[in-house]
Parts: sequence; C-alpha cells; structure tokens
Amino acid sequence: MTTHGSSAPERHATPHATNSTTNQTISDAVRRRAHALINDRTFDASERVWIRYALETNDIGGLAELVRRADAGEPIIDDSHLLEEKEELSPEEKLERLAAMIARLAISPK
Repeated sequence: MTTHGSSAPERHATPHATNSTTNQTISDAVRRRAHALINDRTFDASERVWIRYALETNDIGGLAELVRRADAGEPIIDDSHLLEEKEELSPEEKLERLAAMIARLAISPK
C-alpha cells in the first residue's frame, strides 16, 4: 500500500502587500478636496459643516463619502425625514436630533 501524499510543493500563505504610499496619497487627495469644498463659499454652508466635522474628527471613510457625494452633486446628509414632521420641535429636541445625526455620521462604515 502506498501512502497518499501530494506531489505539489507546499504553499505558504503570504499576507497581501499594501502600498502605504498609495493609501496616503488617496487620503491626502480627499483631505485636499475637503479643504477646497470647505473654502468654497458657493457650496452650501450647512454641508460644509459636515465636511469640516469629518475632517476634524479624522473620519477618512466618512470624509471620502461626503466628498464623493459633494462632487456628484448629491445631498451630503439626507435630513428629509425632519421635514415630514408637522409638529413644532423644541430647541432641546432639535439638538437631540442633530446629535443623533452626528453620531450616525461618526459611526458610518469606513
């Protein structure tokens, strides 16, 4: 009887190489574009705030998505659900909702 063996050479898994230069370049490009949008006074001021927030909190994934949306002419934050309400909100309720929107932005997938 013969033993079952493999004639193929054993392959060792190697980790995928990452190019930190490319990753940093993409990050730098997104940051530069974000700064340009923040300084662009023709761009909606409330949307510039969200970009500034993502930039200041170093949320690269969120920042990249916001910049992509801005460049595509899409709304940065979909707050249309706030317009559907017929009731008057107190300042405290408005602040709570704004805080919730910021929290959602901060924990968005990167």
